[in-house]
Amino acid sequence: MLKEWTDKWNPFNSDKLLTHIYRWREIKRNLPIPLPVTISIDPINRCDLKCSWCNADFILKKNQGKLDSNTLKELPFFLAEWQSNSDFKKGVETVCIGGGGESLMNKDVSQLINNCYEVGIETGIVTNGTNIDKHIQSLIKCTWVGISVDAGSSETYQLLKGRDFFDKVINNIRELIKLSSENKSSPLAQPGQGPGVSLKYLLNPKNVGEIYQAAKIAKEIGCKNMHIRPSGESWDKIGQNKDIFTYSDIEEFREQVVKARSLEDEFFKVFGITHKFDGNFRKQNEFTQCHAIFMTGVFMPPSGGGKFNFGFCCDRRGDQNLTLSNLTSFEEVANFWGSEEHWKIFDKIKPKTCPRCTYQPHNIIFENVIKKNNTTYHFI
Repeated sequence: MLKEWTDKWNPFNSDKLLTHIYRWREIKRNLPIPLPVTISIDPINRCDLKCSWCNADFILKKNQGKLDSNTLKELPFFLAEWQSNSDFKKGVETVCIGGGGESLMNKDVSQLINNCYEVGIETGIVTNGTNIDKHIQSLIKCTWVGISVDAGSSETYQLLKGRDFFDKVINNIRELIKLSSENKSSPLAQPGQGPGVSLKYLLNPKNVGEIYQAAKIAKEIGCKNMHIRPSGESWDKIGQNKDIFTYSDIEEFREQVVKARSLEDEFFKVFGITHKFDGNFRKQNEFTQCHAIFMTGVFMPPSGGGKFNFGFCCDRRGDQNLTLSNLTSFEEVANFWGSEEHWKIFDKIKPKTCPRCTYQPHNIIFENVIKKNNTTYHFI
């Protein structure tokens, strides 16, 4: 059986979630609950590529808005001071910038990153890399930057993404790594597998044969690691498609990963992230309820006259059942957090109707460690 990684001490190992159980065990109805560990921010719902598998296709068609300059400027200060109850620690610890589009197409993202850095919030960002050069001085203030390259050649890149930006993206990554290495105080330049630049590879039958080729490029330009994950169905298309991957695709994936891992050394690793899927790369939501909506949230562009929307699931962007729409004040989120209305959203979620769940490990840990205490975690 192919292991997901050769070194378990890595940023993609969901076992790290166990460090948060003392926070999450306070998630109880009719009581104040802790703040999210991580908040996601979607700066803009537009993109300059046309990826064939895009799971944001729904939101890109319905809402091409963006978060305005003032919202992005002020949000970090709210997150740093947010406190749900005096018994709980104040402030959100980390921010993940990504979204329903290409985050760096919003010109004010640099200000968002700078302000997060100023108030002590660690930041990570997922980007397609086409606009790195426009924000490069701010990006070195991130803890990690993940670039979705998804190909090992310009031909496959253009086939999957509809634009010929492969060489531009690779050069942008190279320049970002170079700049961060020249700035030793940069969070991006810190040692270990967590901080740094990661080449992301969303697996598709048309790119499965270029994993090794992409890994060679990633190592050559100085990436800390390569992160491979299968693509899947988006929430609005559940049950409409047959299996994406054939048996031969999966066998080739295994062969390619073994070959790519021959490139590993102290400074470069290859992570094949498959623990959120079954053996055929289908969704595997092995939990009964979604407590993750009390662990994280997403600030998104407004869909009407407000300043922003707030979503409770990054896998269901645009689902109105999981969205507070057209809010005008951050305090509206603070007042909603842990309220009975929040719990009513929890009551309505049926995991069987969800796509592959980003938060599956969160929910499995909650149900088996906190609700059932299967691990007697108080003992060491």
